[in-house]
Amino acid sequence: MSKVLLAVLLTLFISLIFLQGCARREPVSGGPPVSQDPDPSGPEAPSPPLPPEPPQDASPITGEPMVNPGSPVAVAIDNNPDARPQTGLNEADIVYEVQAEGGITRFLAVFHGKSPEVVGPVRSSRPYFALLAKEWGAVFGHCGGDPDLDRYINEWEVVDANEFGLGHLFWRDGSRYMPHNLYTSVENLRKVPSRELASPPKRYEFGAWAEEPETGLQIRYGRSYAVEYRYAGEGYNRYILQGSAEPVLHVDRETEKPVLASNIIVQYASSRVIDDEGRLDIDLEGKGKAAFLLGGVYGEGTWEKQGVSEPTLFLTSGGGRINPAPGQTWVHIVPLDASVELTERP
Repeated sequence: MSKVLLAVLLTLFISLIFLQGCARREPVSGGPPVSQDPDPSGPEAPSPPLPPEPPQDASPITGEPMVNPGSPVAVAIDNNPDARPQTGLNEADIVYEVQAEGGITRFLAVFHGKSPEVVGPVRSSRPYFALLAKEWGAVFGHCGGDPDLDRYINEWEVVDANEFGLGHLFWRDGSRYMPHNLYTSVENLRKVPSRELASPPKRYEFGAWAEEPETGLQIRYGRSYAVEYRYAGEGYNRYILQGSAEPVLHVDRETEKPVLASNIIVQYASSRVIDDEGRLDIDLEGKGKAAFLLGGVYGEGTWEKQGVSEPTLFLTSGGGRINPAPGQTWVHIVPLDASVELTERP
């Protein structure tokens, strides 16, 4: 065969290989179909809202930037009508409202990302307040407590900052009557030596706000301790309900700024009266029901706490961890038969 003929045949062979490589490939049988010619006029599937990226210096509790952060501090705060308005609640990362006795409630405010110079009025505590402080690894600020409190503080190794023994960390405000006039600061309480972590671990991934947030939520503990959260554009303002009287906006005493919560959690827990004073034993270990208003989205689920030092985890009805919106969270620990209602849209 001549060299010319061989050259021609070789050229044809290479051309065939090239053309085969450029041909459009069909999907492999049994695999997912591949759309070769999408219809530009067809509807496009909507993308779900992406959760905001938290800043690098974000609090693991709020997902927001921290201002003068430090080791966690938890303070038992008075909620008697004579103690209102309180100071410092707005700067807490998370606030618990829990019954004390006789239908009254008190707050436990946990501070990590901010360090207010005035917090109070500080009041006496109960063992379950110490249990909540322990799970955040917090210095626990309070003014005395029920007869069993010291035993539990020692047993659970809570970092204690009791005004009875550390009076120099607290002061009285002469413009108010005792016992509703005791105050402290976060920096004062951080002077107490602590073996705990400087920063609590992150429990949840933060989610996005709903496009149409729920209007609000009502929670009733008792006559003077019923509250309502109302959506206010950037979060939920808290109102104190007073029977037939006009609800009172909950504001800070120093700044007059209203409470602005991103997340409201309701934790149902069993309780029993343990003495003639009406003091309670509230069971915060184990499991129970919960309801959530997170960034405007309402849902129901459960809570669980597996031990004294273990965190309380809030779970969706599907069993996954909740996704709170960035911002302050209020946790209402309520009796099993408490009245909790979503408010209707106007």
